[in-house]
Amino acid sequence: MQLSYTEKFIMVAPVAIKATNIETAVHQIVSEHLEDSRNSAPNDIYFDGWGYGLGASAVLRAIAEHPPPSLWEKFDKIIHIDCTRWKSRRALQRAIADELKLTQQVAADFDRQDEEDDFSGLDQGSRAEIPDVARLIARSLAQYRCLVIFHNGSGGMVDLASCGIPPPQLFSAKVLWCFSGRIRANIQLFQDQNSSHCSFLHAYSEFLGKSNAILAVEAREMALYTHKLGLDVTPEMFTECFLYYLSLNSRGGEVIDYNWETLASCYWVCDGITGGGQDNKDNQAWELALAVQQHIRLEDYSSNAVKHIGSRLDISTKHWVCITHSCFEEVPPGTTSLFFAPRTGTGSGYVPFPNERFHQADQLRVLKLCRCTFNFSSPPFHCCSSLRFLGLDNCLDEQRQLEEDQETAGEQAVETFQRLWVLDVCHTDWELDFPHGTDDEQVATDIREVHINKGRIWRTNLAWRRLPNLRKLRVVKATRYWRETDRKAQDEIMDMVKMELLDLSGNKTMQVLPSLSGATGLKTLVLDGCVGLEHVGPQGLPPSLESFCFDAGDDEDARISRISLAGCSRLADFRLSGSLPKLEELDLSQTAVKMLDLRNVTDVDQSLQRVCLVGCEHLRSISWPQTRMLQLRLLHVDTRSSGQEVARKPSSPGDSLMVFQQDRGELHAFVAVADVRFLQSLEFLWTKTTQLIKMDLCLSSTSISNDDGRSWCHEKMGCTYSSSSTGQLLLAAGLPLPYHDVSLVQAATKLDGSSSSSSSAMQFQPLDLHMEIGDGISDMTNVATTTEGQRSIATVMKMVESLHVHDSSSITTVVPEYIFLTSQSYMGNLNRLKWCRVERCPKLDTVFVISEDAHCFYELETFWAAHLLMARSIWTGGGTRFGLAAYRYGSFRKLRVIHIHSCPRLTFVLPLSSNKQFLSNVLETVHVFCCGDLRQIFPVDQEFQEQIAASRETKGMLRFRNLKHLYLHHLSNLELICGAKMYAPNLETVYIRGCWGLRRLPAIAAGRRVAVDCEKDWWDKLEWDGMESGHHPSLFQPRHSKYNKKRHLRGTVLR
Repeated sequence: MQLSYTEKFIMVAPVAIKATNIETAVHQIVSEHLEDSRNSAPNDIYFDGWGYGLGASAVLRAIAEHPPPSLWEKFDKIIHIDCTRWKSRRALQRAIADELKLTQQVAADFDRQDEEDDFSGLDQGSRAEIPDVARLIARSLAQYRCLVIFHNGSGGMVDLASCGIPPPQLFSAKVLWCFSGRIRANIQLFQDQNSSHCSFLHAYSEFLGKSNAILAVEAREMALYTHKLGLDVTPEMFTECFLYYLSLNSRGGEVIDYNWETLASCYWVCDGITGGGQDNKDNQAWELALAVQQHIRLEDYSSNAVKHIGSRLDISTKHWVCITHSCFEEVPPGTTSLFFAPRTGTGSGYVPFPNERFHQADQLRVLKLCRCTFNFSSPPFHCCSSLRFLGLDNCLDEQRQLEEDQETAGEQAVETFQRLWVLDVCHTDWELDFPHGTDDEQVATDIREVHINKGRIWRTNLAWRRLPNLRKLRVVKATRYWRETDRKAQDEIMDMVKMELLDLSGNKTMQVLPSLSGATGLKTLVLDGCVGLEHVGPQGLPPSLESFCFDAGDDEDARISRISLAGCSRLADFRLSGSLPKLEELDLSQTAVKMLDLRNVTDVDQSLQRVCLVGCEHLRSISWPQTRMLQLRLLHVDTRSSGQEVARKPSSPGDSLMVFQQDRGELHAFVAVADVRFLQSLEFLWTKTTQLIKMDLCLSSTSISNDDGRSWCHEKMGCTYSSSSTGQLLLAAGLPLPYHDVSLVQAATKLDGSSSSSSSAMQFQPLDLHMEIGDGISDMTNVATTTEGQRSIATVMKMVESLHVHDSSSITTVVPEYIFLTSQSYMGNLNRLKWCRVERCPKLDTVFVISEDAHCFYELETFWAAHLLMARSIWTGGGTRFGLAAYRYGSFRKLRVIHIHSCPRLTFVLPLSSNKQFLSNVLETVHVFCCGDLRQIFPVDQEFQEQIAASRETKGMLRFRNLKHLYLHHLSNLELICGAKMYAPNLETVYIRGCWGLRRLPAIAAGRRVAVDCEKDWWDKLEWDGMESGHHPSLFQPRHSKYNKKRHLRGTVLR
């Protein structure tokens, strides 16, 4: 059985390595484990470093980059796979291919599969290995003795065998790996499953200070990685940040909520670790601190994790103090960071905090107080002139506790606030009495971040724009939301040009979002739990927005009815989830959203009516809510590059439905995309909606209409597709006509008006489910390689009622075979298609590639093909001697009009292979011209010919019961109209020009003469079966053109 060295990895008794540095650890691992060639020696070796992964990555890198010579005696290849920054299993496989120098061979495979997954809606982290690439990797390594060194940056175990690495127990190979890019807090990842092929190694040191040295090595490892990403983070900076986090977390992590995920970078900058000094304008310090935080990924840890590492570190020279008891006299001199959280307090649970404790805290830069009482108007830390970070968690104002309501000036509190760079307030109401003045008067210029959770810092109202340098503002579950009834309150954030993040989560009473139009630097907007909001956008939102998040949770009282981020051209990260029972409209037009995921949206089955994604050039997929959407009335998607901007003007929620008032209860879908694979996102129309659907689907890379993308309506939905007469189209072909007369154009003109049925059939008006395929669409045969993707595309295409394909320079077939293979039911094979028009597609080889014995084209009435220069067949597959499909009973049972012109390589049109076919009973008009290679229009297979010849009822002829109009022009190689003799009792008009190889006309009913417009030379050479067969010249009335043949040389220059 193949061993997965991650899922099967076990935690056997750890093997200890006594090592005080990297070199010692390398030597012992190589000599005692990697070079151990005994059969009982483990093939799978996990190295945990000096505990929790500390230093492990540096040891593995040293082995990979500087292997001792003895190691090359054991292995032919050393494969170093560094996935410190984890993305997905596919990214891991790509890294392996790069290491083996297989990039050029597999790059196309990765790009192709990534595209497929984009259109399938598969997120990046879930993308698995590619089997073909895995086989290539396995073949390239099968002949070698390999040592695989793997830095695993994921959150769990990884199976390298699925990537193509041969299982070590089956080949002469070993795997040495570690968790990299983080300190491992969860040792339970290793499950005891009793295997002798795995080994767990860890190093230890007897000296306390040695952990600092190992930490410095780990820091150098991370600095090296960030340097590759273009970030100038020094090893010393990483070391200090590590020490800060680990040491403080080990001292008070169980009672203090450090909130590392949000505040770690703030601590590091304000303490001076990453630079900044006294200048808050040093943006580089903040950028470096954020890079360190993202690389260490502290969000994976709870506040009490990894305490043991911190206890082994020497921080005697640091000035980071954590006090968890209530009795201390003053802040130690030189302290730069102080966290005070008493474990026990008075009966009220709070500890008084006297002023005198901060007399020597002139260097204090970071302060967090938990469960304390002090005078908020005159805080004890007012004297700390260097204070840059202030955190208040569950603190109480002494004045309020003593029920003293007198007003105080609070100037000291405001002065303290004005010195801060970061303010973090939790479960505390610190009502700052800001000086009165104009709304534009600045209050504080240094404050950069304000984080408020279940608290506030304002008494009545705070114009946030009075803090001009504010970058991040979090007001989560405020105890009192600022006023929203007056206009000034709505404009209080409008001009904050430097703000990058705004988080208003949990403010349930907020009904209107403050105007953000002037916040031109805003990148992230978070509105989780803001269930009182009635609408979001489009007015008041800046185009700079890159990320938007709204999670309504399970609150069924969410009032929001409209979310419109139209025009936010940088918006790529859009997250919407929770119960939204009143949501009617979602508009993400002109955004950069690539994969829209709505699967976590609930309770929209009776509310959601409109979804608009116009001008979304990057959009690849939409994952719809799991529930049915019974009220959906409008879906408009346009991913083409039109270069137009969506007008950002006020509109009422009902405006976009006004044009559909007469069709209530119907779903109108207008979809224009540049890739057929997007159809996978439209399958929901038939699986999650129940209303009548009217769809206009355009597959093209260019916009047909020169508008803003919102003028959806053709005349009916739309317009008629062909306003030109057939005669005009023939003249527009531009081909030389070999005659002096104009009978050809006259014939075509008569075709348009010859009968009501023909005329109506040739109008090509888009039907309720219309599809158009235009220029820029990818070849249909080379997309959707997954079975699920092909099934989804087939589900959409089988519903199409009218189809227009034109001006595509890439497609080789309109409907590939997999469309017919996905279903053999009545609904499975274009059985709703009523008319089809295909023109000007120079690479088209076969219009429809049909599987053998297919159910298809039950409703098709009109087929038009023109200017298909490479097309060899219209319908083809397998089953007859012509290489065509043997169609099932009922196919083409309504096909009345066939119009084909300028298809020079076409050799036949439609085969007849069964006496159960309906075509000969319903066909009314055949119009074919300028198809030089055409030999038969309707070939008949041998078996069917024998059945026809044996029929006494039709006297050995195939009856075309309703055939009325026959137009054949410039078909130089045409030999037969039909492979069997034809009987057309209702034939009315025949126009023939330039068909010199044709020798037979259909037999007709006696009693009337059928007019035949033709050349006299051709008429004189026709072959006849006799009067008794209805096939005699006297039954026809030939009309020869005034000018017979155009005078020109035929065949050779000399005759």
